[in-house]
Amino acid sequence: MIFLLVLSSCQLNPSDEGLTGRITIWHSWSPEETVILNGTFAQFQEIHPQVHISTIAFPYDQLLDEFLIGGTEGLGPTLLLGTDSWVGDLAEAELISPLSQETTKLDLFNARNSAITQYQGQQFGVPLSLAPHALYFNKSLVSTPPMTLDELLAEAAAGRSVAFVPRFAKAYWGIQAFGEGLFDDQTRFTLAESGFTEWLSWLDEAQSAPGVIMNIDDESLMALFASGQVAYYVAGPEKQALIASMINDENPFEIGIAPLPGNPDAPSGPILSAEMIMFYEFTSPEERIIADELAAFLVNQQQSIRFLRELDRVPANPNVRVDPRIYPNVYGFAQQSKTAVVIPNKIVADVLVEAGNRAYANVLSGVLTPAEVVCDFGQEVAASQGYSETTMSIPEGCDLSLVDEQE
Repeated sequence: MIFLLVLSSCQLNPSDEGLTGRITIWHSWSPEETVILNGTFAQFQEIHPQVHISTIAFPYDQLLDEFLIGGTEGLGPTLLLGTDSWVGDLAEAELISPLSQETTKLDLFNARNSAITQYQGQQFGVPLSLAPHALYFNKSLVSTPPMTLDELLAEAAAGRSVAFVPRFAKAYWGIQAFGEGLFDDQTRFTLAESGFTEWLSWLDEAQSAPGVIMNIDDESLMALFASGQVAYYVAGPEKQALIASMINDENPFEIGIAPLPGNPDAPSGPILSAEMIMFYEFTSPEERIIADELAAFLVNQQQSIRFLRELDRVPANPNVRVDPRIYPNVYGFAQQSKTAVVIPNKIVADVLVEAGNRAYANVLSGVLTPAEVVCDFGQEVAASQGYSETTMSIPEGCDLSLVDEQE
């Protein structure tokens, strides 16, 4: 009798009925990375044998356009592996759906992950891996990487040169070292307290310092680092394999990764990029159940460690600890992600980056002073976002009267 009651209760539990159905995933992983990804899917299908997963890989620069076209026509995939910078536009186009309170694995979301995925008060997608810029260094030339900007200049002056691209996204990292950053926790545009003016002033002086190489030709800077001609190079984790393949066998060295230098009481804050798992809006309820389970599976501790071990991916799962003894380079990026900055998804990213790039170019070419370009930058961002003097903080002496005030 007891056995029959237990058996009956098990049969009535819908979670024991198993997942059944087909889903499609679009991504832009390389062929080598896809082997690992497909192995993860195979493991999921072993657990859920009635689930069939099909995948399509696109070049990264084509994936978003393909999703916009296919998604608009009702032919999008169940899941999209893309970047966090797409969240705002895809949510606005109603092509991705928010997470539901019932299915969201709350332990996967700390303050950082929530900020990356949030748009209009809802969470769109689950972060899979993180990709902040950090400081690459040549272990044959460097024993202890610099922790402060002054130490970085001292290293460069001592013959251990540093190379980086002086543009908004790739050289955002020093703003926070001089202030509070461009956006506060409530996503308010805090230009006056940001430290942007001071960072641009530092860059303007540093470009003339011995051993500091600033150039917008990132490929050339990477080649200089790979050849051992510079000791430090600023880039994201996606460059590791390429740099390793470029290192000459006649002059081999080991790559190290460290957080970017800041100031003694203020760490560096590069922009935090993340690969995201996003859910197509027009899927059946049955597909969405599978998609929710698969997304949680991809970011669980076991799979996060697998991607860490096999692909050097920085886990977005806050419950995964990266051991610095086993994965020293991933650990460097993981440490950097703790002080990295999340740009709110409500911001028009293209306007922000283009205005920021002009600010860097105008200062470093001597056309305008840091204070002048920061004011111009603020006017452009305010106009694009509908900010006014009451909804943002502006530096003293900066006139926003030309900006249409919109609440």
